[in-house]
Amino acid sequence: MGVKIKANDDRILATATAVLLLSRDDLSQRGATPGLITRALATYRNDYASYKLAHPQRDRAAVSDLSALPQPGRRASYEKLLAAVDVILARIERNSTQFSSLLELDNFFAFNLKSFD
Repeated sequence: MGVKIKANDDRILATATAVLLLSRDDLSQRGATPGLITRALATYRNDYASYKLAHPQRDRAAVSDLSALPQPGRRASYEKLLAAVDVILARIERNSTQFSSLLELDNFFAFNLKSFD
């Protein structure tokens, strides 16, 4: 029996926020490396406690903060990712997209952000 995740479900925005925050951490430490998105999704799902501890503020202001990325190239990569996630969220809302599981939701993000992976 699957879980129904509707377009307005908070878990969609929480997943998007986690992808952005964890990807920003990764970009600040390593730069753009293969597996950026899948690594962020895996960390979010498999080590939520660490994610929550590292990111006590998990909202739009937190994901928009670019201070962790002083390098212009890494900042530009993150700004592109931020814009791409905004497009995905708008598409989910516009199309009233539903997901039958968290895995399906994660796969949707990974597929739509594969250019960053």
